[in-house]
Amino acid sequence: MDKSWISWDKNSSEYQEKAKEFIFNSKKYARNPDLVRCPCIICQNRSTQTDEVLLLHLVKYGFDPMYKDWVGHGEPTRPTRSARTNSFVEVPHIDEDSEMHDAHHMYEDTYFQLPRPDGGETSTFTNLDDFYRNKVLEAEVPLYPGCTKYTKLSATLNLYKLKADSGLSNVGFDNFLKEFKNMLPKGNTCPDSLYTVKKTLKDFDLGYEKIHTCINDCCLFRGDNLNLQKCPECQASRWKVNPRTKKIEEGTLAKVLRYFPIIPRLQRMFLSSTIGEQLTWHSSHHSQDGMMRHPVDSVQWSFIDKKWAAFASDPRNLRFGLATDGFNPFSEKSTKHSTWPVILVIYNLPPNVCMSSENLMLSLLIPGPRQPGNDIDVYLQPLRDDLVKLWNGVEMYDAYSKAMFNLRAILLWTINDFPAYGNLSGLAVKGEFGCPVCG
Repeated sequence: MDKSWISWDKNSSEYQEKAKEFIFNSKKYARNPDLVRCPCIICQNRSTQTDEVLLLHLVKYGFDPMYKDWVGHGEPTRPTRSARTNSFVEVPHIDEDSEMHDAHHMYEDTYFQLPRPDGGETSTFTNLDDFYRNKVLEAEVPLYPGCTKYTKLSATLNLYKLKADSGLSNVGFDNFLKEFKNMLPKGNTCPDSLYTVKKTLKDFDLGYEKIHTCINDCCLFRGDNLNLQKCPECQASRWKVNPRTKKIEEGTLAKVLRYFPIIPRLQRMFLSSTIGEQLTWHSSHHSQDGMMRHPVDSVQWSFIDKKWAAFASDPRNLRFGLATDGFNPFSEKSTKHSTWPVILVIYNLPPNVCMSSENLMLSLLIPGPRQPGNDIDVYLQPLRDDLVKLWNGVEMYDAYSKAMFNLRAILLWTINDFPAYGNLSGLAVKGEFGCPVCG
């Protein structure tokens, strides 16, 4: 395609005519002809625009200088050099229904800057630099020369999911990858070990916080207690103590709480236009016959709407349920250990999506060996702090509406058995006054 015109004066009639011609030709390759990906320096192909807005962007901002191959607008593919094999491989056109498209936009959602609706400075969740640009290009490299269904990234994701679903051991997975790589054509980009798979997928890892805790569940070593060496309540060391010699083994933690921050994960969810649309499902699916089919039809939901009308006015604001209980992750013969996961359920989602495993957010992993009991509130502090932030509002970008907004969230319910209910609420659930309703 002729690209010489993109360097012309953007205010000239010649440039504008060429831009209109570009838009007309690009509509042939768009999933929706009324919305074409905008290659301007602000949108960088991550937003779709109408003809009028697209022309305005091209005239006002110009083309993204990094967009040299117009593969998203109908330009034929060209050979490119694979960094791994030093051979030429073909980068195919990204079909928007293929797994290659999903992998490509997985990187886009993670690393690219997001345009502000006012056309001002961009909002960035992760800095965009050459390293991540190379990651995007790597996501487009096919699994082997001529492959049109899988890229290196999509194949890695599928193979790793296969390992998790089948319970394949690390050694077995390594052996499988070596054999599978040898079966593929020469010049393939398939990973050859579990280490390579983890290294590739590490870029998507949102991570978790390791928070030191008192061995007796008195406190967390965070905030004002961050630099303390002993618990301010029971004076127990934050480090492991040898039970025989009583020597403190500095560097070996006595107990660790693992917290998976929820705000970055919610930001990631709203970066997907599909999930962003699903998160507003509840606003247009109230029951019309008085039957309850989703929590949106409940009395508690209506109570929240009436009490906090400003919160209810934006359907993107989230409503959580919190579920927790203990389980033994080790041998069934051992009954002494009890690890407590704390899981958040997002009730904005449709009923068939709401309780699916991928949408249940593990937020805390409370360590054993014993159950936290009434001290569970100590471990809930990091989650509580983030929920307070979300109630006050956190700025996010919504890819569905293509606009920044102030996300708020509220905790509606807890889901647990009766003993755990007593721990979470602080109410008596046994003995002479064991009814939490009437006391």
